[in-house]
Amino acid sequence: MHQQPSPPNGPYGSPAGQHPYGGHPHQPPFGGPAQRPPAWQPPPPHRKKGKGPGFWLLVIGLPFVLLFGCMAAVGSLASDRSSTTSTAAKTHKPSAAADSDATAAEKAGASEEPSSPPSSQPKPRTYSGAGAKVLKLRKSDWTAVWLVTLTHRGGSNFIVSPLDPGGAEQGAIVNEIGDYKGSVLLNEDDGKETAALKIQADGAWTIVLKPLSMARVWSGGSLTGRGDEVAIVAPPSVGLTTVNARHSGSANFIVEAWTETSRELIVNEIGSWHGEVPLPSGTILVTIKADGVWSFKKS
Repeated sequence: MHQQPSPPNGPYGSPAGQHPYGGHPHQPPFGGPAQRPPAWQPPPPHRKKGKGPGFWLLVIGLPFVLLFGCMAAVGSLASDRSSTTSTAAKTHKPSAAADSDATAAEKAGASEEPSSPPSSQPKPRTYSGAGAKVLKLRKSDWTAVWLVTLTHRGGSNFIVSPLDPGGAEQGAIVNEIGDYKGSVLLNEDDGKETAALKIQADGAWTIVLKPLSMARVWSGGSLTGRGDEVAIVAPPSVGLTTVNARHSGSANFIVEAWTETSRELIVNEIGSWHGEVPLPSGTILVTIKADGVWSFKKS
C-alpha cells in the first residue's frame, strides 16, 4: 500500500521549533511555568540624541553647583564672623543702654529669615503593591527625568512598561523573571512623557521615583554593584579616558556612556567578562544593565 508523505517540518504541518498550536518557540505548552528568555544582543554601538546640554546641566549639575555655593557661603560667613569678633575685642565695652538696643535689634532681625530659592528638583515618590497594576503618575511628573529604583519578590515575570499620555505602551524599563532589585532611567529621551507605569508581576513590588541627582557618584575610583544601576560621572571625563570593567554573571552586561548630547554603547557582552574600554570625552552619566556583580575603575 502506498504511504502518504508526512507534512513538512513537523507532524502537524507547523514550522520546526514552533508549538503546534501557535505558541512562541520559547513558550511552554498549555500555560506552563514562565521561561527566562534567551540572552539577546542589542544593536551595534550607536549614538542616540538625548536631552539637550541645558537640561542635563539643570538635572545633574545644579545640585553640585548649589552644594559648592553653600560651602563657599559658609566659609565666607565663618571668615566674616571671625574678623568681626577680632575687631570687637579691640574696642571699648559698650554701655548697658547700647547693649539693650543691640539686643532688641538682634531679636527684631531674627524674625526675618531669608527666603530660600525654590528647588527645581522633583521630590521622591514611593509606590508599593502586589501583582498586576497600572500605576498612574502625577501630571507634574510626566516629563521629569527620573532615577527609578525597583524591587520585586516573586517567581514569575516582572515587567514594567511606561505608558504615554495616550495610553500607548513604550519599551519596558525592566523585563525580568523572579526576584529583582535595580535602578534604571525613565524619560531619558528628549520629548518623552510617561503618564503611567504598567506593572506585570506575581509578587510584591516597590517603585521609587527619585531625582536623577540622587544617583550614585563615580569619580574614577573603584565602583562596584550588582544588577542594573545608574551612576553620575563627576567630574566628567576629559580627552582619552579608559576604564577597566568586570562582570560576573550569566546574562547581558551592557554599559552606556552619556554625554550632554548623546549616548554611546561601550560594553555589550553576555555572561562573565572583563576588559578595558574607552570612555567618551564629556561623559556625565553611565547606565549598567547586568544580572551579576560588576566593577569599574578608570585605568
